Amino acid sequence: MLFPTYQFLVFFLIIFSAIVSVKPQVDLYKIVLLISSLLFYSFWSFDFLLILVVCTAYNYIILRGACHGKYRKLALISGLIFNIAALGIFKYCNFFVTSLFEVLNQLQIPANFEVVQIIAPVGVSFYTFRMISHLIDCYQQKIPCPKFVDYAAYITYFPQIASGPISRAGEFYSQLNSQKKYDYQIEEVIVLILSGLFKKYTLSSFLFNFTELPFKAPQQYSSIDLILAAISYSCLIYVDFSGYSDLANGISCLLGFKPIANFNMPYRSLSLQEFWKRWHISLSEWLRDYVYFPLGGNKYGKLRKYLNLFLTMAIGGFWHGAGLNFIFWGAIHGLGLIVNHLCKDIPQAIHFKLDYAFPRFAKFCSWLLTFTFVTCSWVFFGTPNWETAVSFFQGIVHPAVATFQFNFWQLYLVIAVIGAINLWGDRIAKLLQTVLSLKNIFFRVVLVSLLVYAILMLGPSTMPPFIYFNF
Repeated sequence: MLFPTYQFLVFFLIIFSAIVSVKPQVDLYKIVLLISSLLFYSFWSFDFLLILVVCTAYNYIILRGACHGKYRKLALISGLIFNIAALGIFKYCNFFVTSLFEVLNQLQIPANFEVVQIIAPVGVSFYTFRMISHLIDCYQQKIPCPKFVDYAAYITYFPQIASGPISRAGEFYSQLNSQKKYDYQIEEVIVLILSGLFKKYTLSSFLFNFTELPFKAPQQYSSIDLILAAISYSCLIYVDFSGYSDLANGISCLLGFKPIANFNMPYRSLSLQEFWKRWHISLSEWLRDYVYFPLGGNKYGKLRKYLNLFLTMAIGGFWHGAGLNFIFWGAIHGLGLIVNHLCKDIPQAIHFKLDYAFPRFAKFCSWLLTFTFVTCSWVFFGTPNWETAVSFFQGIVHPAVATFQFNFWQLYLVIAVIGAINLWGDRIAKLLQTVLSLKNIFFRVVLVSLLVYAILMLGPSTMPPFIYFNF
């Protein structure tokens, strides 16, 4: 069940009516929220729901062992093994089996055993990450062991279960157990929902048409088409995922939880390090706290820091998907961050710097280099496999087709709009909130109605699925 659908609207109106009536009654509120989340997830698949319930129950048993008693460390290790193994089976089993077949074929060893194709449950990566971070936080005694209802409500929280943001348990529980829920402003919620709808329903759906085929069959397009397709995909994955995050945050506000900043105009970044502070912030912080720091962070010298950066990003790439292209995507971001840090760690004896002499030109070069690097790396992320990604870049250098197919003013306009969002998105949101806070109710209703109507009219008849549902 997707957010921007009439099906979800009916579901949420029913759930919201029930939740609003029990908000001050904390215990009853938790139960209603938990039932709502399980009901929401059941729309995807009853089998997926059963897997989620079993994983939640087992993790809670392990969690209690990690909080109390003699065998806390054993509970932590067994919990980590269980979660990593479960994620490995659901997401990577097919990849490893296919790779094994390829190796056996190259060695000319006959292999004719039957392979069972495993379908990964929706959101398994996101709720597994929450289980892992919760287990570690409890083991380190950063948070106390919660009640089962609290824990289950956190793991299954429906606005975030499919694609995040990855909320932290301590912050979630403090709001869940408070009688005074998040005191949102209605204009804040309206702007988040309008932003999410506009990004996903209008912009993302339009760009989907310029990326789907070029990323599957790049040999059918010219060099300029492929460059435009790469830029379009950079824009697509941003508006698609940040649009989902905006909708999830708007829904969370209505349920009484603070919005989680997950995107902060990432394509205005002047370095790769800045990009990862602005892009998918909740995942970046999760990788920092639960992968980079446990590996040693920057405690053991610069060489170890560079290795830890590389390993963290490679793990992040493999988390996104089972394939050489995802591993390479993470690895090149790791190498890019190493270069980024090297430029900062170069001895200060070098006095001349370009940004001292030509500050604006230096900023433009930094932005262009960062955006180009990120856009090129998205090719490995968006193509179905390594071979197609290589073919994509070969098509840019040596195109098999000369005809320019993507010369549409609408495409240039959409890219310009997304550029404006990355430059002035915060100002646009504040301006819209200010306008919607005016006391004239009639004006506000008319304005919101017109904006919703425009979004729906500009959107497609059939909306493509969210990209991050695949991860």
